[in-house]
Amino acid sequence: MAAPTDVTDQRPDAPGEGTETDGKDWTFARRPFWLFSHLFALTVVVSFVFFGFWQLDRLGQRQERNDLISARIAEVATLVSAPDGGADGAELDYRRVEGQVQFLDGDFARITNRSQDGVAGEHVVAIAELSDGSAIAVNRGFVPLGTENAALDRLPTDTVTLSGWLRATVTRERFGATDDGTGSVLPRFDTERLAFRLGRDLPTVWVQQAPLDDALAVGLPTPVSLPPLDDGPHRSYAVQWFIFATLGVLFYGALVWRRASGSRAVQAVPQVPLDD
Repeated sequence: MAAPTDVTDQRPDAPGEGTETDGKDWTFARRPFWLFSHLFALTVVVSFVFFGFWQLDRLGQRQERNDLISARIAEVATLVSAPDGGADGAELDYRRVEGQVQFLDGDFARITNRSQDGVAGEHVVAIAELSDGSAIAVNRGFVPLGTENAALDRLPTDTVTLSGWLRATVTRERFGATDDGTGSVLPRFDTERLAFRLGRDLPTVWVQQAPLDDALAVGLPTPVSLPPLDDGPHRSYAVQWFIFATLGVLFYGALVWRRASGSRAVQAVPQVPLDD
């Protein structure tokens, strides 16, 4: 009987017969399941990158708004007559104003679905008459839901100094709540709808009232502050999205690499004795 012969010694380079190789088998990547997997992974990574740049775009918009507000509140304009805010009031938005007014109604209407410091509530709308007899709507501030008129700080009946910021009218967006023109509760600070209820002209801007004095500052309504002039969370959100995209690429790449390596695993071939 002849001595046993190791088959692996005879054909060391024969492919597909359990021989060890350092190469990777990528043929699996063209199978339908993996093609769908590649498309899904690519879609996820591209979406993460898109959201990252979207947050950077929002950061740029916020910085532009901050610069605009800072420039417009730097000087105080005297409020003598109803300002001409144009079609939408955007040209005068955030202008700092001050003037002598007489309040005709301190709780003419309320803007619903507002919140402040995590509390749900409403904004109280007052109507003030200016020196020339024209009228303008005033946002006196925030009150929690259920606050009755009697609980509000009473406004003086004589002429007082109104100080605050002009804000542009808020019109209905495509999916916004509809205002039927009745009642004293409105879904948004729309000066046209307020003028309809009042029965007289109002400009396309209104006044966001600053506190009249320290006593009123601690009562109701609570004055509504200007938006914070900072960058907000947009930069950190953008960084998070880009990190998610990077991790997605690394994780999926490692998954595919491991699959390619595993597809060429070595299968040991037993030594078979050969007969004479």
